[in-house]
Amino acid sequence: MLNRVLGTMRTVTNIIVVLLFGVVVAVVFAQVVARYALGSSIRWADELARFAFVWLVYLGGTITIREGKNVCFDLLLEHSRGNRRVWTVMFSLVNLASATFLVLMTYLGVLVCRTQLVETSPIMRWPMAFVTLAIPVGGALMFFEQISYYIRHIGTVDSEPEGEV
Repeated sequence: MLNRVLGTMRTVTNIIVVLLFGVVVAVVFAQVVARYALGSSIRWADELARFAFVWLVYLGGTITIREGKNVCFDLLLEHSRGNRRVWTVMFSLVNLASATFLVLMTYLGVLVCRTQLVETSPIMRWPMAFVTLAIPVGGALMFFEQISYYIRHIGTVDSEPEGEV
């Protein structure tokens, strides 16, 4: 059941990341063409590209954690690879630190989002809470991916976990 939910979450996240990347590329390209070829600009293009990019970064973070390509204390883990017990403790501490950071990011993201409930963007007049919602949503998704990564790799001291060099 949990694997099915996680799989669905990953599929939806992947689709949204691809769509957001497409939006960023298309809007920035249209803005460049409009500005340099037509001599005018699209007023809302910068704002839309910026908002899509914010969501892209926070949702894309889930993919980097899932693939094991996020910032990590590799030096500590590599140094302790020869001793299974030390590696397990170090790997657990690194993942605990990451998970703690993600919980804090999610909590503080909710607080930021709540402060933005009455603010709107200057050009498109979108609620800024929609933009800052990327922080707690991305943080929560990254937290679940971090836990999943830990569970998948806790016993891999003798082999290279996927995504690591």
